[in-house]
Amino acid sequence: MKLALSLCLLAVVAFPQAGIAAGSDNLMQDVFVLDPIKVTGRMEEDNLDRTTAIVVEKNRSNNVADYLVRDPEISFKRKAAMGDSSDIISIRGMESKRIMLNLDGRNISSTGMSGGNYIDFGTIPLDNIEKIEVIKGGSSVEYGNSALGGVINAYTRRPTEQPYFSAYATMGGWKDFYDFHNVRGSYAQKFNAIGLSVGLSHQHADPFLRNNDYDSFHFNPKLYVDLPWRAELTLGYNYSQTRRGLIRSNRNDGNPASDANPDLPGYSSAIDSNYPTASGESFAGGSPTPSMTVIGDGAHWTKYRHLMDFTYRQDFLETAYFEVSGFKNSESRREKNYADVDARMQLQTKNPNDFNPSKTQNGDLVLDRNVIVDNTYGFKFKTGVTVLGHELMTGVEYKRLTPGPITVEYVDENYNKAGANKWTGKMDSSEAGRPATVTGAFLADKFSITDSLRLDIGLRYDSFSYSPEGQDKNLFNSQLSPKAMVTYDFTESQSASLALYQNYRTPTIPELYWNSQASSRDATVNVPYLVGKDIKPETARGIDAAYKYSFGGKGFLKLSGFYYTVQDYIVHKPVYVNRPQSYQAWAAYNIDAEIYGATLSGSYDLLDNVTVNAAITRQDSKKTNDPADPDGVMDRLEYIPDWKGTLGTTWKINEQFTLDTVLTYVGQRNYYVNTAQLRKGTLHDYATLGASLSYRVDEHLTLEAYADNITNTQYEEAWGYPALGINAGVSIRWEL
Repeated sequence: MKLALSLCLLAVVAFPQAGIAAGSDNLMQDVFVLDPIKVTGRMEEDNLDRTTAIVVEKNRSNNVADYLVRDPEISFKRKAAMGDSSDIISIRGMESKRIMLNLDGRNISSTGMSGGNYIDFGTIPLDNIEKIEVIKGGSSVEYGNSALGGVINAYTRRPTEQPYFSAYATMGGWKDFYDFHNVRGSYAQKFNAIGLSVGLSHQHADPFLRNNDYDSFHFNPKLYVDLPWRAELTLGYNYSQTRRGLIRSNRNDGNPASDANPDLPGYSSAIDSNYPTASGESFAGGSPTPSMTVIGDGAHWTKYRHLMDFTYRQDFLETAYFEVSGFKNSESRREKNYADVDARMQLQTKNPNDFNPSKTQNGDLVLDRNVIVDNTYGFKFKTGVTVLGHELMTGVEYKRLTPGPITVEYVDENYNKAGANKWTGKMDSSEAGRPATVTGAFLADKFSITDSLRLDIGLRYDSFSYSPEGQDKNLFNSQLSPKAMVTYDFTESQSASLALYQNYRTPTIPELYWNSQASSRDATVNVPYLVGKDIKPETARGIDAAYKYSFGGKGFLKLSGFYYTVQDYIVHKPVYVNRPQSYQAWAAYNIDAEIYGATLSGSYDLLDNVTVNAAITRQDSKKTNDPADPDGVMDRLEYIPDWKGTLGTTWKINEQFTLDTVLTYVGQRNYYVNTAQLRKGTLHDYATLGASLSYRVDEHLTLEAYADNITNTQYEEAWGYPALGINAGVSIRWEL
């Protein structure tokens, strides 16, 4: 298969270049336009080369992820319905570290520290978002590195001379009507050569799971300056402040600081009947001592994130341009934990130590830690021109992935003692981790061979360099990745695309750090079977195919398929080690994986006022050469559903009322029960039903009432963490 893919890529890239200008859209791209109230009909932009949908702010709709939940090729693994900033999303089985999330072309994924890199959707709520693009697969040459699964592009509203105002508010709950609320607004206007776009929002949610409350504030101004000679300077700033309570274990199993173990008595019994029975969380990074793992009431982290960027664009000639852009991230997380003496005594029983319960009281501060998560910066240059029917683009980019120090402001050394060796309970601060340098370059060409046949080809170069802390070596790797896509229009109503490509993903800072620990000779932190095994970048080869039939403006039918083989697929998780007290160690290492699937989707206007949307995906995976699972207890990747399907209707009852319903089905997903027991678990399949009724008061104002999970289905997206049952609310939206 690898040889065949390479030959296909070589053949297509070498295809002679001729013909007229090609269209810029393709069947691998889905577009969601956040609908202004005044738009009421089907969008005329919906054509053969793009699947475009108009979506309206509704339900909880806190951030970009809430608009993707119905896509059958996008899976979720949330511990909490709101505020979960862990690895919650995957596209075609590729989790968030293999997905790029861009805001106006600027990547906003977090570099991460010792805990893990991630996409924090809470940092891009829908304050001023106008359009969301989802490019599935790794066929895009510009978004190459870290985009094996795809790219999510969100675009803010550009200002015009006509002022634009919007306000949106929703509230609702699962137990009380005011369990959560979300308020946001935006403003955009251009004053001669100066344009301003501003978004502002606040979200709050009471704890559904024990101690898991959530608050977020977001501010996103953007300045546009017209310069002489058809140039524009854009200055952006994105600020978010998020406070999230860590989920406390609500299992009465006497095991507060370990992997959840369903074999323990009391596993299914709740400690606090006010909350669902659920597993807990711990603070990420560092040694898993009690101050980080035995979580008390009020334990939380507060994250402060500043994203700064600029873009200078210069148009010249008639069809040419160049862009220079740069960005800087500044992200910190303040972590605080408070004592639960009874829970701490349970750990005392398992591992005798010198903890003295008379010296620490319930509610005492036991951990205060400041983590500088991200100081990354980077630059990008790209230029493009349309000449002789060819849309040419080339560019280079540089990123310095830079974590910061961890400062322990306070630790309760009595509470923090653990282990048979009677640890002192001390916790040391640490200096900033080693940075990694990532560079890339790309070249692309789009053109038409005939009126019906279009070709999109490209070549990308990526490299990374990293020197592990305390080790006399430098890790360096680079890769050339060819990409090609052909699109053919059979008729005015039928089109097909085929993409063949190679892709490359460099390890993230957390993966590099934890591999350097696990592969080291230090017996206090390493994983014996990983000693000496340096991490390698991922090399993926993929095939994406799609066919679309349009029903003359009444709808469409689309069939797509994908196959990815990933050499040196990186796994980043805790693994079992025979070392007290936790008997686990974080590690990052390579395996091999395959992911494949197919999707059938469509939309059709049954009547002038009734539209039906349906989609179903079948996907599967294989993994081999996993050193943490030498017996192959599980031969698939975790949390990829075998089936996912949606069936929705939109009924425009009259000019004022619209009823939306959606039925969602998610199939079985496999997972490891815990790190100490290599045992496969299975999350059962489930179906949920949601509905919303909106009332359009006038061209400026819309009211809505909605309900999710109407059947109160009991299910989990992540093992051990129950999802919301039936929940409902109301919203109001105003726009001028």
